Amino acid sequence: MSTIQAGLFDHAPRTIPDRIGPAAVRAVETMHLLTPGKGRTATYDYTLNPYRGCSFGCSYCYAAFFVADEKMRAEWGQWVEAKVNAADALRRKDLHGRKIFMSSVTDPYQPLEQKLELTREVVEILAEQGARLVVQTRSPLAARDIDLFLRFKHVRVNMSVTTDDDEIRKQFEPACASIERRLDAVEQIAKAGIKANVCLCPMLPMDDPEAFGRRLVKMRVNAVAASWFHTGDRAFAAGTRDPAITLAEKLGWTRHEYEQTRAALASNCPLFGESVRAFGPV
Repeated sequence: MSTIQAGLFDHAPRTIPDRIGPAAVRAVETMHLLTPGKGRTATYDYTLNPYRGCSFGCSYCYAAFFVADEKMRAEWGQWVEAKVNAADALRRKDLHGRKIFMSSVTDPYQPLEQKLELTREVVEILAEQGARLVVQTRSPLAARDIDLFLRFKHVRVNMSVTTDDDEIRKQFEPACASIERRLDAVEQIAKAGIKANVCLCPMLPMDDPEAFGRRLVKMRVNAVAASWFHTGDRAFAAGTRDPAITLAEKLGWTRHEYEQTRAALASNCPLFGESVRAFGPV
């Protein structure tokens, strides 16, 4: 393990573990934490990623395509870089009223966050500055920061819950938390009065989409959205990785099956399909 010297505003040095689960961990410093929104995030002023890489390593994750190094791209899920001076980089910016999407190519609440609290520090600064924040995650750890979310005038948490079947979840995203833990976190966030969306993106095979839709309505989520596997619209564009495509074919999960399942869920969930509410800025 290594200790990173505290920054000017930090209360104590931050200890970086050598590994988190199967992933090697490395500390990096950058003063370019914010990236102007473009493409699918063009409606945001900035995207923000406290980490690079992700130990969840989901089989379908498109974020690996944004890694220039071929070896690191092939080893997606086996490494994480922590942007240890993320907070100091933000403190130098005026972000009042700015629309921020966190995160576009990593999960801000992946397992390393439990130890480092980089994301928590970032969220606190964004709240102090009056930014408008949308969080994208698949981790129940997001519920830890309800106290900070309540400081925002404009905030929303999008929780990725790709299926209602934990056996399917284990095949496509074995390192992620169970479906029940994620839904429990969504319920906590919604009960606190914070906007919470559920994103079945990508939607994976489901056991009972009708019942799942009714459950989401009872939970009073803000909106529900679903999508087929992420596909690139041009050569070398980011798309779903081969392991997920192979597994989907093995399970008979086709575009036709997706459309039928999507329709069954939508018929029992009036909040379904409002993509602007699900993915646009607050």
